[in-house]
Amino acid sequence: MQNRFGVKDLVILVLLLAVGVGVWLSMVQADRQHDDLRSLVRSVETIDRQINRLQGTLDSGVVARGPAGTDAPGAPASARDESWARPGVPVTWAEPFAFTNDPRDAEGYAEGGEFVEILEGQPPIITPYRYADTYGRRINELVCESLGKFDPETLELKGLLAAAWQYDPNGLWLRALIQPAARFSDGEPVTAADVKYTLESVLRNPEIEAERFRSVYTSIKGVEVIAPKVVEFSFHEPRFNNRSQAFTLRILPKHFFERFAPTQINQGTGLLIGSGPFKLANLDPTDQWKPPQDVVLVRNEAYWGPRPAVASYRFKTVQESVARLTTYTNGGGDLVRPTAQQIDGKRKDAEFLKLHRDLVWYNMQGGWSFIAWQCGERAGKATPFRDKRVRLAMTHLIDRERILRDIFKGLARIATGPFNGETPQANPAIKPWPYDPDRARELLAEAGWLDRDGDGVLEDEARNPFVFELTFAQGNDSTLQMVTYVKDQCGKVGIRCQLRPVDWSILQTLLNSRDFDALTMAWSASDPESDPRQLWHSTAIQNQGDNFAQWNDPQADRLIEQGVATIDDAQRMLVWHQLHSRIHEEAPYTPLLELPYLRFNTRRTGNVHTYKSGLEVQEFFLTPSGDPGSRATAQ
Repeated sequence: MQNRFGVKDLVILVLLLAVGVGVWLSMVQADRQHDDLRSLVRSVETIDRQINRLQGTLDSGVVARGPAGTDAPGAPASARDESWARPGVPVTWAEPFAFTNDPRDAEGYAEGGEFVEILEGQPPIITPYRYADTYGRRINELVCESLGKFDPETLELKGLLAAAWQYDPNGLWLRALIQPAARFSDGEPVTAADVKYTLESVLRNPEIEAERFRSVYTSIKGVEVIAPKVVEFSFHEPRFNNRSQAFTLRILPKHFFERFAPTQINQGTGLLIGSGPFKLANLDPTDQWKPPQDVVLVRNEAYWGPRPAVASYRFKTVQESVARLTTYTNGGGDLVRPTAQQIDGKRKDAEFLKLHRDLVWYNMQGGWSFIAWQCGERAGKATPFRDKRVRLAMTHLIDRERILRDIFKGLARIATGPFNGETPQANPAIKPWPYDPDRARELLAEAGWLDRDGDGVLEDEARNPFVFELTFAQGNDSTLQMVTYVKDQCGKVGIRCQLRPVDWSILQTLLNSRDFDALTMAWSASDPESDPRQLWHSTAIQNQGDNFAQWNDPQADRLIEQGVATIDDAQRMLVWHQLHSRIHEEAPYTPLLELPYLRFNTRRTGNVHTYKSGLEVQEFFLTPSGDPGSRATAQ
């Protein structure tokens, strides 16, 4: 049969083409409408922020000399109102507050959903200035804000709640203009009175158990309210971190916290409210959060800055490492910290990596692990570790290269002391004490520990056997392997090491009461340049300070005081290098490993970036389709 293309076929073809063109045009129009709708939503958000900023300006006590709203940070320099400032001192204006990487610009952007992070330990307290662990800090960072924050990419200290500021050329005062639009999550404006209340009525109230933070914020002499939105800090003396201390103080709402007596704040577990992008789902102080409940934060819809995409952020706790990974893998979370062995194993699982990304990088909050030796007394009795020679012997007994290789699968590096090796504070000339059991035996003998009766156990001159407890938080297989190894090493030289596993929620009680012989944990930094006073100065021994090893060394105290008073960066680093050397020689801690961030993260999370500061979780969004969205990028 012969095929012919006739008029009828031509008409049908033309009709099909017309329909196709019509469908295509409709799709283009729909895309344009979608883009127009997105643009409209962003415009409404911008107008909303401008209205809030204008309202805040009216409440600020600052008299505008230019057009309405020109005191905003983004206004031209010629139009900015500086009537609040001290004359003759330059004013620094903050850049307009924005995401480092805006999720709305990422492919696959969507709003809503709940992001779930699985924690390794149960935070016992999340009340500001009362929490004592990294979990409480991370929760507070999403709820409470300070005058400034560290730029995720550069670690430069920038304005956050501070729209502008002046810093005394002599380093004795700092005056700041609070963002006019800044409000707490209950709608009340952030004011200078809130700043003053936070420092003087909470942090410095001796009836409130906030010694951990009180021992840190010692540079600030006082706070003065200049106007409703203008605050001035005075400092005792010029110090390298005066501006940092003023800028990192998390501001609490006076109108909320002044309702509670100090005993109520001390007993509270979840009295948490701030001006940040998230807020507690339940703000009722009579029904406040308590462990072991999940901590549920919801997006602060009244937030004065760019609002997160996710509707809620949940922190749940699974202490045992195998159960934690199982919960995560079964869809129970979006972010989890695995052990090094779990990272090593899952990197060989192609199916796992299709749905999850493994994030491994060093950053400001990566931290370092250690064993702290009780240099003071426990229950009125000195431990063997009061003697420096014993502490050094214990360090020589531990093969940290083996721990790194066999337990942490090479995903860390040997630590040498109190400063992150990524920072200029660390002394590059210091090398880790070597693994040397023979030298350990010599030092123990010099300190009077000998096997005096031939039973294989070391005794002192009074025939007391060398027995001690090594305390550790249970639930982590890597930690259990490490402390078991230490116990075995001690046994080889005649020391009886008794392992003492405890729940993370009670570990802080043991630290506060100094109820341990030795313990292992890790520190992580919240500033690019840490202030050594918190951990190493003798004044931090008292009142539940963080010098829980009770190491008292006058030479270290002098170096710390010299360092904080040295303004020149290069000269100050030389002082920190001397302090690093002193701590290395005295060995109040045995540094173990410098730890990178280890995380598994579901690929349904978009806009994930590995910053020098850590993760900016407020930039995340969840892709409904499960598409990986924006992949993690190394900085």
